[in-house]
Amino acid sequence: MYRVLIADDEPYIRDRLANHMPWSEFGFEVVGSTESGEQALELFLSAKPHALLTDILMPGMNGLQLIQAIKEHEPATKLLVMSAYDDFKYAQQAIRLGVKGYLLKPIIRDEFVELVRSVAEELQRELPSLGRLSSSTDGDGQEPPKKPGNAYILAAKRYIEEHYEEKLKLEDVAQFLYMNPNYFSSVFKREMGLSFVDYVNELRIRKSMHLLLDTDEKVFEVSIQVGYNNFSYFNKLFKRMNGVTPQAYREQGRRSGKWPGASS
Repeated sequence: MYRVLIADDEPYIRDRLANHMPWSEFGFEVVGSTESGEQALELFLSAKPHALLTDILMPGMNGLQLIQAIKEHEPATKLLVMSAYDDFKYAQQAIRLGVKGYLLKPIIRDEFVELVRSVAEELQRELPSLGRLSSSTDGDGQEPPKKPGNAYILAAKRYIEEHYEEKLKLEDVAQFLYMNPNYFSSVFKREMGLSFVDYVNELRIRKSMHLLLDTDEKVFEVSIQVGYNNFSYFNKLFKRMNGVTPQAYREQGRRSGKWPGASS
C-alpha cells in the first residue's frame, strides 16, 4: 500500500478527504490527517508517506512552506495541493515547487480520482513491489482514457463553465490564470486536444442542445443564453456540429418525446 498524509486546517475537509474518498481503490492508505503544517511535517518524518495532500493556506507553516521542507528531506515524495478558488494564484508557485497536481475547493470527486489515479500509476512504475493499481483498467482490460490533470486547465475549464454565457475571450481566461495568452493557448490545446475557441463552441452548443429540448424558449433566445448574439452564426455552427439546424433538432426532439411535458 502507498501511504498518504493529509494536511488541512478545516475539520470537515480533513474528514471528507480521509474517510470519504476512494484512496484504497488506488492502493493508498491514509496514515495521518493533521490541521497544521508543523504537525504534518512532524508526522511526515515519522510515517514517511509516499504522498502528501496539503492545503495551501494554513495558520503557521503554510502548505508551500511544508512542501519546501519535505522536499529537503524526501525529494521523491508525491506532492499534491488544494486551495480555495480565489487562492489559485498560489498554483504558480506550487507548480514551480514540483507538485503533481492541484485540486480546487470545493473538491470535485472526479477531479480527485483523476489526480490520485495518475499519482498511483506513477508510484506503481517507481515502486512495483508495493502492489498493482487495482483500478487502472476498465472492464475489457484497457486503460481508461487519460483526462487533463494540469492545474491550470482544470481551473480554466471551471472558469469557462461559469462564464460561457458572456463574451468570453482566451485573453480573459489567461489573465485570470496569470498566464501569457500564447502560452495558455498552447497548453490548453495540448491538454484538451482542441483549441480554446473550439472547446468553448462545443460547450456552448451542448448547452444549447439541452435548452432546445428542455425549454420552450425561442431559438434566438437560446442562442443569446449560450453566448451567441449573432443568431446566424449560432445557426450555422449548430448545423455544422450536429448536421441539422437548431429548429430541426428541436422538432426531432419533439417528435421523439424529448420535450417539456412529453411523456417518456
